[in-house]
Amino acid sequence: MTPPAISPTGGWLGTTLFVLLFLAALVLFGIRAGQLVTLLTKAQPEDRTDHLNERIGAFFKVVLGQSGVLRDPIPGIAHFFTFWGFILIQFGLLNLILGAFNGSLPFLGDNHVFAIILDVFVVLVAFALVVFAIRRGIVRPRQLNSALHGPWDGFIILGLILLVILTLALVEGFEYAASNGAAWTPIGAFFHPLLGQASQQTNIIAYRSFWWLHMLTVLGFLVYLPRSKHLHLMATPFNVFFRSYKPKGALPLIENLEEREDYGVSKVEQFTWKQLLDGYACTECGRCNTVCPALNTGKPLYPKEIILGAKEALFVRSGEILGENSIYNKLGIAGLKADKTPAEKEAHHEPMIGGIISKEALWACTTCMACVEICPVSIEHVPKIVDMRRSLVMEESDFPQEVTSLFNNIERNGNPWEISNDKRAEWAASLEIPLLAENPEAEVLYWVGCMGSFDRRNQQVATSVAKVLKAANVNFAILGPEETCTGDPARRIGNEYLWQMQAMQNIETLNGYGFNTKAESAKTDDTATESAEKTEPARAVEKMATATATRHRTIITACPHCFNTIKNEYPQLGGDYEVIHHTVFIDNLMAAEQLKLPTGFDKRKLTYHDPCYVGRYNDTYDEPRRVLTVINDKGVTEMERNRNKSFCCGGGGGRVWMEETVGKRINQTRVNEALDTNAEVLAAGCPFCITMFEDGIKGVEAEEKMKVEDISEIIARAIESPAQ
Repeated sequence: MTPPAISPTGGWLGTTLFVLLFLAALVLFGIRAGQLVTLLTKAQPEDRTDHLNERIGAFFKVVLGQSGVLRDPIPGIAHFFTFWGFILIQFGLLNLILGAFNGSLPFLGDNHVFAIILDVFVVLVAFALVVFAIRRGIVRPRQLNSALHGPWDGFIILGLILLVILTLALVEGFEYAASNGAAWTPIGAFFHPLLGQASQQTNIIAYRSFWWLHMLTVLGFLVYLPRSKHLHLMATPFNVFFRSYKPKGALPLIENLEEREDYGVSKVEQFTWKQLLDGYACTECGRCNTVCPALNTGKPLYPKEIILGAKEALFVRSGEILGENSIYNKLGIAGLKADKTPAEKEAHHEPMIGGIISKEALWACTTCMACVEICPVSIEHVPKIVDMRRSLVMEESDFPQEVTSLFNNIERNGNPWEISNDKRAEWAASLEIPLLAENPEAEVLYWVGCMGSFDRRNQQVATSVAKVLKAANVNFAILGPEETCTGDPARRIGNEYLWQMQAMQNIETLNGYGFNTKAESAKTDDTATESAEKTEPARAVEKMATATATRHRTIITACPHCFNTIKNEYPQLGGDYEVIHHTVFIDNLMAAEQLKLPTGFDKRKLTYHDPCYVGRYNDTYDEPRRVLTVINDKGVTEMERNRNKSFCCGGGGGRVWMEETVGKRINQTRVNEALDTNAEVLAAGCPFCITMFEDGIKGVEAEEKMKVEDISEIIARAIESPAQ
């Protein structure tokens, strides 16, 4: 006969006290959680309810499967065990709570299999805590440091987790001893030889004491958690679920520019609710810092601090945002800033830009997306940085002096230089390349871009692309003077107005030639609801496009920035086009046997750099390598950082037009990585990268060791070889 269960509270009085403490903890937790949610509701609206199936899948993969954190194996595995241990301990906790009412969980309460699984994870969590303690206390990687938080919060959390599993183990041990083995658990059985020596009454007292200590620890943890940096335990599942499923290369559109009173973000409440949720979800792991090309070359940009800075700015202004009549202000708990140390107090002051977040940090960003790519909890850093740049540029005219001429030239000349746009096709004068106006039936439009049209070095790339297209008998044309800057550098720097002006001009041109892939379907499929959701510019462009006969036509470009902007951002204004990067187009030509090349023509050792706007932005990695593997008998010798881990050339985000005066040069850092492969050729697929790398090679005095060539240049030389 099983002996009756031992009451952990000692009777109705203890149970009543526990209920009161439990309800108090829930109220304190609820007030804080309600405050955090209310702050999100005060932010700008944003719809994140699309792609429901993908969101559910991401929840299982990233949250339950911990796929993001496992990319860094040692802390990742430790975090995996801690995460699942935390979940299982909650079931054990619920069972202990029900024990105060002489109850237990159905199926699990007296289940030996569950008891074994739970205790295994208790041990695994203990090992994980050792790993975390060594990492924080001894190894102390730089990415864990923060200007906005001291290290103690992390140690407090580790201490609380340790106390939770330690008290749970002691509860199990003494309950096993007090019940003479009836309350069986592996930990209880393991410690029974030691604890069984005491009297049953002593074991009952010890069991009840540690039960209370365990409950008080858990309830204290519950109250402390949403007030600590480990708020991410609550926010991460939601942040992952509400991740963006829009094209990675598309910045958010500022609508109704002419009627707006503000542009971008200067106050924290101007962020969207999801952008603020990013701050709640940040684990402060610092992985974004480890991959940032600006930070890794000595610039004052800490991506983690951008996210935490926005969160702290929210907490600093929480009282004002919530309003003086809110329950939180009336309770005197609206102010949430963490200002425990003098350094933290100094960091927490307004304005957000130029205070908590420095302007220098915002201008150092190359928008390479490495931080977004590596983040284990789906935080989106780059759109926040650009939103704050927009405020500086369009509201305060506060931007690096050297981009003034860039803005003026794009607006006046349609390109970044003081060159008339009428000269845009001069590079092609001797190549017999038709303008689209001369060959309106062309199946392919070669979008040359500003670099290919005006920069002498990249005109060689444009020429090579044209030679490849001719060799494959592609019916193509260029726009010539009808082409104008896509506006990419202006948009990344923060001049949304100039980008929209350029985009609308290009969209009008492209739609006039019938390139809009959505025009025909818009005639018949558009519903009143869908039409209402479109922006005014998009509706105007769509109306114009439907007047033109549309058929399947392709735009190719050798510029990843033009490629990304036309493909992923022009649809925001009604321009939907099939756009292909030239490396992918060449790969397709080879696969279709339209372009036949001498296998192993190039005998040189080469390495390949993944441009950010082709790779991380648009997930294109294999096609360029396939082309190079055919043409080069040694294939591609990879740099240590390649594919989605590629290191930026330093030219994105408008940085190619800005001086780099702090720290080491990003382009030289990447060139040195290429030199480490002992390659003779650094193959590229981006005019910005070519410009940055040629400058970098000169900077490290390696002109005799390495050449920079676009993939099209290598292909064109093979086509013209006598072997063909």
